[in-house]
Amino acid sequence: MRDLIARAEAGRAGYDAVQLGARMKPPKPPTAMTLQEIYDWIKATPGQPHAIGRYQFIPATMRHSAKRLGLPPETRFSAEVQDRLGDLLLGDAGLARVEAGQMAPETFMQNLAKIWAGLPVPSGRSYYEGIAGNKAVLSYEAYAREVRGILGG
Repeated sequence: MRDLIARAEAGRAGYDAVQLGARMKPPKPPTAMTLQEIYDWIKATPGQPHAIGRYQFIPATMRHSAKRLGLPPETRFSAEVQDRLGDLLLGDAGLARVEAGQMAPETFMQNLAKIWAGLPVPSGRSYYEGIAGNKAVLSYEAYAREVRGILGG
């Protein structure tokens, strides 16, 4: 599931992805930065998109998720940390529930699309279409096929 999200969100840049609309990029690759350095970059570059990393965390989501995981500001934004943050959001979307058959795959897919702008809602558009240049990068049919394949159904 992580790979599907990363493909839709970060492309080849992977863990070091920075939103394409950011005019002023961070001073070093995101994986070489601490959370505090990322927060400082965000504060120093107002008025631009700040989605960062393999899962394109936006500032509020990153801060809230890092706090929930108890990550101190000096934590490096490593691949492992990004995966932990991404897994937290997958849990919020209902991954365990859909795997247990307690949630319909379509509901889970809608929940994912509300978290990650590169994923489509049933109309084929992003839930955040046009906001900060967001658009879905997969058709809904391809998205549904991939999610069902990952879930084994």
